[in-house]
Parts: sequence; C-alpha cells; structure tokens
Amino acid sequence: MRYFIIGFMGSGKTYWGKQWSEASGLPFYDLDEEIEKKEGKSVSAIFAEKGEDAFRKMEAEMLALFYKKEDFILSCGGGTPCFHNNMKQMNNHGATIYLQSTVEELVQRLHAEKETRPLIAGMNDEVLAEFISNKLNERSSFYNQAMYHLPTRYMHIDNFQKIIRRHG
Repeated sequence: MRYFIIGFMGSGKTYWGKQWSEASGLPFYDLDEEIEKKEGKSVSAIFAEKGEDAFRKMEAEMLALFYKKEDFILSCGGGTPCFHNNMKQMNNHGATIYLQSTVEELVQRLHAEKETRPLIAGMNDEVLAEFISNKLNERSSFYNQAMYHLPTRYMHIDNFQKIIRRHG
C-alpha cells in the first residue's frame, strides 16, 4: 500500500513518517529529499535558480514515479497537494494522511527552525503566525481532501496502525 503524508511545514510529516516506517517495516521516503538527490541541489537552491513553477513541475514528476512503486510511506512537501492535480492523484494511488496542526502549534514548532527554512527565515513570531494562517487558508481545500485527518496534538504511533488495518 502507498501512504502519502501531507500537511503544513512543521506538522511532523518526516518525524511521523520515520516513526511509522520503523514500526510497520514499510520504507520511508521524503519527496523533497528525492528531488534534491535527483537535481543535486537543495530545494532552496532550485527555488532560487529556477523558480517555484519549475520546482512544482519537478515535484509532480517525482511524485508520479511513486505511483509505480508499492508499499511505502512518503512525506510530501507542504505545497505538494496544491499543484498539478497532485492531491487527486495521491488519493487515486494510495492513502492520504493529513497531519493537521493549529497555527499556534506550528508557530511554536517552527520558531526554532526559522533559519533552516528559507520561506520563513527572519520572520518574527507575529509575522510567522500571520503567514502560516494565510497559507493554511489557501491550502485547506487541498489538505481537506485527504482520506485521514490526524490532529497532531493527539498523534501517537498507533494512529498509523489503525490506518493500516482500515486501508492496508
């Protein structure tokens, strides 16, 4: 079975993907890391050199390669579901899991990571909260199409086992 984890940056997609991978024995992949390997440069560098449109095209192409694989957990970038019909395609090819966080939770988590995330580097917490709120509003119609919605404040390793039993 294919499992696609979606949600805003800082929602814990990579963390929980790795935890669930270890518990289930399914291989874990991070979509951004796969793009970075293929391109030989960071996502930030791709954005800077080629722009968001080019990155989103690469992202959709890399995502499509996973539709041919079986039995994995894939952590997707925060914007992945919002472009190139990706959300519909992920739903057609596997189970989508939305890690749902509040603005307050995301500000708290991202505060310490601001300098390692180019999109939010240098933002104070007030500006960060407004940015997150606006982006969540823009993306909510895509995120809400996920098959499973897991509020991150209640996350536990058993959440994924329940999804496997129901969807696997």
